[in-house]
Amino acid sequence: MHLQKFNINLQEDEDLSPFIRGKVFIIQKKDGYRFNIDSLLLADFVNIKSSGKLIDLGTGSGIILILLSLKYKNLQFYGLEVQENLYQLAEKNLKINNLNANLQLGDVKEVKKFYEHQFFDYVVINPPYFKSGDYKNIQEKIARSEALATLEDFIKASWYLLKNKGKLFMIVPCERLSETVKYLKNNNIQPKRYRFVHPSIKEKATHFMVEAIKQAKEGGETVESPLIVYENPKEKKYTEYVWNLLENYPEHCL
Repeated sequence: MHLQKFNINLQEDEDLSPFIRGKVFIIQKKDGYRFNIDSLLLADFVNIKSSGKLIDLGTGSGIILILLSLKYKNLQFYGLEVQENLYQLAEKNLKINNLNANLQLGDVKEVKKFYEHQFFDYVVINPPYFKSGDYKNIQEKIARSEALATLEDFIKASWYLLKNKGKLFMIVPCERLSETVKYLKNNNIQPKRYRFVHPSIKEKATHFMVEAIKQAKEGGETVESPLIVYENPKEKKYTEYVWNLLENYPEHCL
């Protein structure tokens, strides 16, 4: 990709990576936060009408917005990011992927400063869901842990932002399943659809994805078939589903 036509130059600490067989190009920090397959799995899990306003809370490099723009052509896209260096990366990435989205630099705990109540039809979150941990730098620590905002903060913000009957989509580690459900219910956002992510068919689920609806009635939950990432985890050989997702998103069909 010739970045010069976008008037963008890579910094020494940045690299450019193709994704989905070159459908997407992402600039990332070499030693900072880098997105992983969670973003693709979550984008695949999102199932909505192709209209309305959608916000990605904690958008990072902008990868989820870019992936969803391939899948939904008529949405209005928004992103909120607290780290200025990642916000600037997201601006670059939206530009080189020809996505017109409204980005905002700000804290998820202060969404009332930036958006009207019940402004969005959809909220998507790949939150900083670890309570603590060791990280190579502050950028990764803020992106992956609750250093600045908690899981509950993100869910409270989602309640404020969502219209009644609006949908929230998240990916969270299984160790925080009951906690996540508690926060959702406490904020009147009812879980409706789950999918559990397993590293391999013989391993326990490590993450789950959930679709929840604001002010929906209890009941009617569904659990989809497990999503198995690796056919052979030692060799990092993906299952047919994930391989097809990496090759053909969003047109894949299995």
